[in-house]
Amino acid sequence: MQNWEVAAALERMAGLLALKGENDFKVRAYSQAARQVIRLSEPLAVLIDEGRLDRLPGIGKALRAKIEELVATGQSAFLARLENEVPPELLALFAIPGVGYKTAAALVQGLRLSNMGELERAAQNGRVRSLPGLGGALERNIIAYFQERSREQELFHRGVAVPLAEQLRRYLEELPLVKLYRTAGEVRRGKEAVAAVEGVAVLSPAGGREALIRALRGLPWAASINQAEREEGPLHLETLFGLPVSLHLVSEEAFPAALVKLTASAEHWERLAGRAREFGFTLTGEGLRDAAGRGLPLHAEEDLYRALELPFIPPELREDEGEWEAALSGRLPVLLEAEQIRGDLHLHSDWSDGTASLEAIAAAASAMGYAYAAITDHSPALRIAGGLTPEKLRLQCEAIRHLNETNGGCYLFTGMEVNINSDGSLDLPDKLLAGLELVVASVHSNFRQSRAEMTGRLCRAMEHPSVHIIGHPTGRLLGSRGGYQVDEEALIRQAAATGTIIEINASPQRLDLPEAHIRRARDAGVRLAVSTDAHSIATMEDMPYGVTAARRGWLEAGQVVNTLPLPELRALLRKKQLSRKG
Repeated sequence: MQNWEVAAALERMAGLLALKGENDFKVRAYSQAARQVIRLSEPLAVLIDEGRLDRLPGIGKALRAKIEELVATGQSAFLARLENEVPPELLALFAIPGVGYKTAAALVQGLRLSNMGELERAAQNGRVRSLPGLGGALERNIIAYFQERSREQELFHRGVAVPLAEQLRRYLEELPLVKLYRTAGEVRRGKEAVAAVEGVAVLSPAGGREALIRALRGLPWAASINQAEREEGPLHLETLFGLPVSLHLVSEEAFPAALVKLTASAEHWERLAGRAREFGFTLTGEGLRDAAGRGLPLHAEEDLYRALELPFIPPELREDEGEWEAALSGRLPVLLEAEQIRGDLHLHSDWSDGTASLEAIAAAASAMGYAYAAITDHSPALRIAGGLTPEKLRLQCEAIRHLNETNGGCYLFTGMEVNINSDGSLDLPDKLLAGLELVVASVHSNFRQSRAEMTGRLCRAMEHPSVHIIGHPTGRLLGSRGGYQVDEEALIRQAAATGTIIEINASPQRLDLPEAHIRRARDAGVRLAVSTDAHSIATMEDMPYGVTAARRGWLEAGQVVNTLPLPELRALLRKKQLSRKG
């Protein structure tokens, strides 16, 4: 098993242990282990072979044995047992705003839940608010969650879905019996959490369905392979960590239309089919046909859109959420590209809870082609994360300035991720903050404040002249913690009024600002920053997740501050300080 697979399995163990009602220490141990694993810059197998697994913080004897079993066999008897004891469906609880490990345990244990339908009925009957420590606000969140969601599937964040999809793609493209393959579905559309990985394949003349099934058994994560009831239907693969895979086999002639259909939302596809009818065509997943039943030659997705006299609509926009009208009127955005990112504005070093030195971060950023990067270690309040005292921060700033004078490569901003206290004040003296080149302000505590209190807390922080960026604005962790209660629209208005940048946190567990609000921020004239919040060299590679989220929010390069050249970015950061002081 690769590192990301082990991390996914450990995340799943943590969630199931929480639902089972295990103590908080045990749950956090598995959750932290998953984070440790995903930050590693070398394979777990190497650490195990060299006897270095025990050196990872928090990896004791029990966790070591489970990780070794996963790496060696691709299986986990412990995870299988947990899934028999706790319905995995209940992991969907962590998508509800305000629900973390403790709250989820209180709901499952207090209401004796065995499925999500029981939770919906309990909320509607007023039984949630009667549980100790919970209340009416959570109950309303649960009711809203069931009103808004359209399906029952468990969802998986992109940190699990994308590596799985990429591993499947690489595997299939190396098979002689596979002529064409592309990832499709929600993964290709870039959704922040997906119900399945889908792909479209064309087999070579020498290949066959049964031969492909035999080859798929060589995938380490493929727990089982099931065929659809129809012989021509998709193949369904089950994985150790619960994320299903569907593989659709089509002819080469049908491939472009099938790829569009299986990538787009049902609504976008229906709009395409309707436009085809207006032109006298019939559009199906098999292709585009004229009134006489003759197939129109399609060699790529672009050919389909061109035949319907439409500009090519990028996969991330195929949701029927305005892209149709924009295409017809020539107003489709020129979406942000990964190559346009010039730097990362939220990075943690080994001065606090990161694993890499300043020198290593600078070297990695240079290797990625970045012109700049910001060191934003934690402030004193986060003792558990090694928050920097004022004196230690001064020493770090000196070290960064010295490095900038000597390394001649990527420029490092002096900075900090400062904690926003419960009253909206900041966890460092104003004078010290004013001396930093870049300040990210974030909430890391007291998540149970009311919606009005949390909104006021963040809005007050934006008033501070030294705060350039609001980090991970909703505080959510996909798959393990719903966000805190906050009025995102009020945050966007305040950011526009104060000239504060809002972060799109590229960590696949966060993707925060959520995609639903990115476009609103753009329309309000708010600048955004796509940053990784990386705590290791390995997680500096998370930037593409944030770029995809930005594309989902219709962002162009000019709306993302870390596409600016260094002189322009420095001028923009100084402008916030000067305008708020004035």
